[in-house]
Amino acid sequence: MEGIGAATAPPQAPPPTRRAAAAATLRGLLALAADAVVYCFLVGLWLCNVTSAAFIAARRACGEDSPAAAIAKQLFVVALVATGLLFYFAAPLLLWRSGNGGRKTEAREEIGGGGDAKRPVAQGRRSENTGTRGRQDGVGPITAHVLIFLIMVMVLGMLMQVLAPEKESCEGRVGSMLVDVGSFLYSLMFCFIVSPNFLIQPRASRAKVKC
Repeated sequence: MEGIGAATAPPQAPPPTRRAAAAATLRGLLALAADAVVYCFLVGLWLCNVTSAAFIAARRACGEDSPAAAIAKQLFVVALVATGLLFYFAAPLLLWRSGNGGRKTEAREEIGGGGDAKRPVAQGRRSENTGTRGRQDGVGPITAHVLIFLIMVMVLGMLMQVLAPEKESCEGRVGSMLVDVGSFLYSLMFCFIVSPNFLIQPRASRAKVKC
């Protein structure tokens, strides 16, 4: 009986070799480096919006030639240049991390739902992930509509400034006010609503891959 039990026992997987362990460690380090670049880029976007809102507030409260407005403008330019340089590295990494995590999660669900009895459960999980993926992209439907409205307000203000006969005319002042209000509210929404969700996204995608 012992011989029969030993013969029918499933074969054990061989232990991972040093090369496989080194490759897994290298992949983990590359994933951490990619997340670090993405986080730096997102922090740069947050700083751009913070300094933009500070510049608009300082210019409206203290005047365009005030020291506070000049300092805020310089900080905004520095943050904008640094974020622009990071964009070329972070944008493909962010797309790769988001798509790679989603594909691996769906593949594991298909493998886990191999039987006919388990197939509805796997389909339910897939539809649930599809429904929550829109919330993990950084903005929900209400926030997206508000941001689009603010962009339209800024565009309208720019058009009024361009078509105004003079900069100090009524149309020019109203257009400048619309641009400042739209930019200020857009920056606040990005800092306190959109940016936190984007900062959570790389960590959530990595957790999906590990599941």
